[in-house]
Amino acid sequence: MPDTSREDRRVGATKPETNAAPIRIGYARCSTAQQELQSQLDALATAHCTRVFSEKISTRIKIHPELEKAITLAHEIETVRRTSR
Repeated sequence: MPDTSREDRRVGATKPETNAAPIRIGYARCSTAQQELQSQLDALATAHCTRVFSEKISTRIKIHPELEKAITLAHEIETVRRTSR
């Protein structure tokens, strides 16, 4: 079993078996128009997220489309990684 660093085991960091760079998925959300996403987006950029999903949506809304997209992408990447072993 290959030795992986703690960083590669974190959620959102997927390292394919190929020499491709890891894909790091980020998600930012704020609930009102008066709030701003930029500080969250800046933090995700600092964390080297290569795919970032963001939305301004109330917590009262039960469906978060951008969060669903991020989760779907993570599942797709994991499925590809498992089948390529």
